[in-house]
Amino acid sequence: MSISGKIIKTKNNMGGKSMRISKFSVLIVLLSFFAFNSIDAQVKTKARNWKSPLFTIDIVGGYALPLQEAKGNDIGEFWTFKNYGTKVGWGGGFNLKFGLGPQGQYRPYVTLGYTQMQNSDDNTAYMRANWINNGYPPTSGTMLDPVPGQSEIFLRIPYFGAGFEYAVTMVDKKKRMWYPFFGVEFLMAVVTGVYRQTSDNVNIAPGIETAFNIKSDVRLGFGGGLGATIRFGKYAGITFGGKYKLYNLIGKKSDFLREENKMNLLDKAATDLNANISKDRNIGVIEFYLGATIFLGKTKK
Repeated sequence: MSISGKIIKTKNNMGGKSMRISKFSVLIVLLSFFAFNSIDAQVKTKARNWKSPLFTIDIVGGYALPLQEAKGNDIGEFWTFKNYGTKVGWGGGFNLKFGLGPQGQYRPYVTLGYTQMQNSDDNTAYMRANWINNGYPPTSGTMLDPVPGQSEIFLRIPYFGAGFEYAVTMVDKKKRMWYPFFGVEFLMAVVTGVYRQTSDNVNIAPGIETAFNIKSDVRLGFGGGLGATIRFGKYAGITFGGKYKLYNLIGKKSDFLREENKMNLLDKAATDLNANISKDRNIGVIEFYLGATIFLGKTKK
């Protein structure tokens, strides 16, 4: 349906919820499979003096807590350029680690993952105009003009990276049934997002959900954290831990965009565009994760 040249999208909340449920269901099934497989392996193994693996594969998922300017008290702060207005999130990832050194304690790795941060408001739609048609950001003031309604915002960040970990294998030197680790990583992220609102009190398309897209852009960042791996058998176990990530350390920029119902990320201070864009907006997160781990090969010692 089109009104004044504007494309209107219908709301579909169930799709996002089903996708999240499916992802966590798959993770639970994987964990169960590895647990039963590992228990069987332990029964058949007379001694548990395992060597460290040459290759470690992690498949993890968990809770993401927005930090710095990714986090906001409400969605309205997104429209005033204070932050991105998100409160909660989730994420998942795949890590391939290579064990170097006599005990595999030095572990360079590659990582591939996805983080989503979001917020919703069942009482307020934050833009009465319900249409961006003269470019964004506005040259002065903001488009914040709240009315009764519903709204939601999402930041979506697929990423790829490379890092280095140190595994403290000496804590269980003989059996190596578990070991803590810590490390850092460098990330290349594609940051995008969307704001949606529905209201009977807006100027255009009342009662119909309207989407305002944040155009995707590439940023460079870093991460760092610590965790632990527990081996249930020679070939499988679990990994858990926490990691801080800053997705837009390098590459911040803010540009005017003249496209209907679209905007740029606007993470760089740019008072020449709008006086309210007076500081950089850092997109940070802490992720708490749990996942299945596969071990391949073995070290010399």
